Amino acid sequence: MSDDRPDPATGLASVALKLADEHIGDVVDPSISLNALRLEDLPIIARWLDRPHVMRWWGDPEEELSQIAAHLVEPNIAPFLACEGSRPIGYMHVYHANPDAFWAAHELPQQTFGIDLFLGETDVIGRGMGTRLIKLILRRLLALPETARIQVDPAPANAAAIRAYEKAGFQRRGPIDTPDGAALYMTIDREG
Repeated sequence: MSDDRPDPATGLASVALKLADEHIGDVVDPSISLNALRLEDLPIIARWLDRPHVMRWWGDPEEELSQIAAHLVEPNIAPFLACEGSRPIGYMHVYHANPDAFWAAHELPQQTFGIDLFLGETDVIGRGMGTRLIKLILRRLLALPETARIQVDPAPANAAAIRAYEKAGFQRRGPIDTPDGAALYMTIDREG
C-alpha cells in the first residue's frame, strides 16, 4: 500500500504509512527532530525506561520495551527517536486512535491521532523540550488534511506533562479511565 492509498478498514492511510521512515524536522525549530525508530535504537530506549523519572509514568521497563519493539511493525503506530541535534534525548510515538479497541468505544472523529512521549535524558528536562517536540509533531500531523483531532491522556498527577501539552495548545476535556489507569483527556481539534 502506498502513502496515498487509504486503509480499506478506515478509508485513511495509516499513520505509520504517512510517517514511516521519516525524519521530521522543520524550519520553525531546526535544532530538534523526530527520526523513525529503528531496531538498533532499542538499547537506548531500554536504558531510559530504567530511569526513575520515566518509570514513574511508563511502568515496568521490560513490558514497555516489549510494547515499543512491537510498535516497529504495528500498522497504526509510528515510533520515533527524539533528537536535539544528532543526540537522542527521548521517545515519541503517534498512533491512529480509531482502530484501537479502547478508543473505538469512544465518540472520536474518524481521523483522531494520539501521541505519547517521554524525555529520557535528564539534562533536557525543565528546558521546554517536551513542548518543543510536541509542537513539532503537531505541525506535521496538522499538515495532513485528514487529521481532525490529536489527543493525549497524561496521568492526572503528571503536572509537567500536562503543562507541556497545554503550552503546545491542548485543551483539557476531562478525566478518563484508560487501560493504563486514570488519565486527563486533552485534545486539539482542527478548526472548521
